[in-house]
Amino acid sequence: MAVFKMMKCKLFAALCVITLVLSLSARAPAQAPSPAPRTIDVTGHGDSSAKPDMMTLSFAVTSHADSADECTRKESEISRQVIDALKVKLGDSAKITTSDFSFNPSIEYGNAMPTPVAMSAPEPPATWQFKGDVGALTDSMEPIADLVEAGIAAGATSVGDSGVAQMPEEWDPTTPAMSSGASKATGIGGYRRIRRMYHVGLSVESEGGSPADAMRKGIALMNRVESALRNKMGGQGKVQIDDFGVNQINPQQQAAMSRYQPPPMQPQRKVYDARMTISAETQKLDLLGPSVEAAVKAGASQLNQVTFTLKDDSAARKEAIEKASADAKSKAETLANSMGVKLTGILRISTNAQARPYIVYGNQYATALSMHRSEAASFASAQMQVTPRDVGFGADVNVTYQIE
Repeated sequence: MAVFKMMKCKLFAALCVITLVLSLSARAPAQAPSPAPRTIDVTGHGDSSAKPDMMTLSFAVTSHADSADECTRKESEISRQVIDALKVKLGDSAKITTSDFSFNPSIEYGNAMPTPVAMSAPEPPATWQFKGDVGALTDSMEPIADLVEAGIAAGATSVGDSGVAQMPEEWDPTTPAMSSGASKATGIGGYRRIRRMYHVGLSVESEGGSPADAMRKGIALMNRVESALRNKMGGQGKVQIDDFGVNQINPQQQAAMSRYQPPPMQPQRKVYDARMTISAETQKLDLLGPSVEAAVKAGASQLNQVTFTLKDDSAARKEAIEKASADAKSKAETLANSMGVKLTGILRISTNAQARPYIVYGNQYATALSMHRSEAASFASAQMQVTPRDVGFGADVNVTYQIE
């Protein structure tokens, strides 16, 4: 019993201590958060350069065939020939790779080339062309198809505009002026009703050796088409001449057209195209011209580009980063002095360095090559001394300084 009382007293004493500690903690003032450090951010830039000692040549190899098997076989054979030619020219130290292989079917169709006839054929005389339009109006759409058929049979060359027309009828001078169709001269009068009609136009064309000849032929043809339309309509509806005229056809254009036969249509057919990129990496910069020559002779369709780089870029990278760091430090010191503050340390720092290779694209190389060889020299014997520009690195250093 005494032991129990002793334990009870110890427990009560412990609870009192805890209560006192919590009470004191609640009364103690809360500590204010430490202020954020004052900082400035700067970015420094640095460049470095060096003479290139590595180049990568990129060639395209393409194939075209009527069948998939033939196309892939040709692409494989030509690619192997180009790779072998580059290995012979550049040696075993060169790194040759293939990439970007594509194989696509397509549909080939079109016209054959026009066939020229004797260029000594006499130039034809000037030709005059008559063009005219005959229109027909009906109360319904049903006769339109028969009218077109009758007009074409009578000599019309094509069908022109067609649609619905609103035809005003029965003028009445007593109609209020606000009605549709009021006379502009008197300010009064109008049409009692608007009739809805359907119209179709037929075009007539003819040619003659003179304006009068073309006109006579055209008028006769238009009269024949007009008569055919009236007979087909049987006194219903309306037939009218909408427009006509005569123009001269360019005699030179006519002569040029007569010298060529219309090209026959070619049936469409399915063909296949393949493409692959072959790259060669080497330190033998003096073999650029001979390497391009060897690859083209072996079957490469084009030179994509030549990229000049450094085999070991660590020195150029180090120099660029050092310059960028010095630039960032100089900017930070200048800024701190101008603002009357002191740099106390660096909180954050990051850097980004990128190589800047010198790239010559295929068309640029061809242009430069043509400037370094005579017009009589062939591409196969052309040589161009390579003097590429310096390559190197550009680096950016981002620094956050603490100030006070």
